[in-house]
Amino acid sequence: MGRNSVKHTELKDRASVTRNLSSGLNFLLTDPGRQGHRAVAGIAGYRSRHTIETYLALANLFRRKGDWDKAIRIHEKLHQLKLAKPQAQQIQYELAKDYFSAGLYDRAESLATPLVNTTRWREPALKQLFSIFTASHDWHKALSLETEVSNSQSRSLKIALANMAVEAMQEQPDIRRLQQLVDNNPLAIRPRFTQAKFYLAQEQRDQAKAPLLSIIKQKPQWSAEVLPLLQQCDFDGEQWYQLLSQLANKQHNVTASSLLADWLAEHGSPKAAEQFLLDKLQQQPSIRLFQKLLQVRQHQSTAAAEALSSVEELVQAYLANKVLYSCRNCGFKTRQQYWLCPSCQQWETVEPITGIDGR
Repeated sequence: MGRNSVKHTELKDRASVTRNLSSGLNFLLTDPGRQGHRAVAGIAGYRSRHTIETYLALANLFRRKGDWDKAIRIHEKLHQLKLAKPQAQQIQYELAKDYFSAGLYDRAESLATPLVNTTRWREPALKQLFSIFTASHDWHKALSLETEVSNSQSRSLKIALANMAVEAMQEQPDIRRLQQLVDNNPLAIRPRFTQAKFYLAQEQRDQAKAPLLSIIKQKPQWSAEVLPLLQQCDFDGEQWYQLLSQLANKQHNVTASSLLADWLAEHGSPKAAEQFLLDKLQQQPSIRLFQKLLQVRQHQSTAAAEALSSVEELVQAYLANKVLYSCRNCGFKTRQQYWLCPSCQQWETVEPITGIDGR
C-alpha cells in the first residue's frame, strides 16, 4: 500500500508537469506576454532538468527549421529565470546562436563574449564569435581574441584566426606580420601561400620557394595550386625533376605528372614523355593525363595535330565542367578556390580534388 501510494503521487506529479509543460508551450508560442513567462516560471518551479531540456530541444528544433522568432522567444523566457549556472550558461549560448541565425549580430556577440571566460563554453563561444566576425568582416575583433585561441585545443579556431589575420591585411600586406603568422600557425596554409605570392610579386623568387615547398610537404593535394608558383622560382633542372617525380610516383598527383611529361618532352624527347604518360594512364586512368598525351602527340607531327585536334577539343569541353575543389567538411563542390567554404563557413576546408580526373 505504501509503495502504491508513493507511485500514485509520482504519477500525479508527472501528469501535472505534463499539463503545465503543454500549457507553457502553448502560451510561449501564442502569447509573448506575462502568461508565457508565468508558464515557464511554473515549470522551473519543479526544478526538473528534463523539463528544461524539453524546452531547449523544442527551441533548437525551431531554429533548425528557420523559425528564429519562436526559438528566441523560448530561450529568452528561459534566460530570464534563475536557474543553476550550468543551465543558465547553456541557455545563454543557445540564445546567442538564435540571435546569430536571425542576423542580430550585436546581441549574439554580447551574449557569447562573457562565455569565453568559462571553462565549459569557452571553445563553443569562441567559434560562435568567429562566425559573427566572419559574417560581419570584423577581422580586428577576432584578432583581439588571439590569446584565448592560442590557449585552446581547437585546430579549426587557430586556422580561422590565421585566415582572419590575412584578411585584415589584404589592402596593405605586412611581410613581418605574415612571417609571424607562419611561425605561430603551422597548421594554416594561407599565410604561407600569401607570403610566397608576396615574394613573387617583389621578384624575390628564392624567398618564395621555402613556404611553397612546406605547403606541398604538409598537404600534397595542394600541388595543383603550388606547382605553378614554384615554376616561377629558381629551380635547377635536377631539383625540379626530383620534386615532380616524387609527387607523381609517390603521391600520384595528376598535376605533377602532367608537368613531368612537359619536362621530359623538353629535356629528353617527346617519345619519353609519351611513354611516361602511357605508363601512368595504365596505373592511374585520368582524363587530364589523357589530354596531356593528346597534346604531346600533336606536337610530334602536323598530321597528328590535325587528326587529334578535334578529340582534344572534346576532352577540353568535358574538363571545363569538371569539379576542381571539394570541401572535406561538408562536401561542397566547386570549380573555384575558396579559403572560406561558402556552404559550411569553415576556413581552409575547400581543397583541390586529387586522384582520378582530379588534379
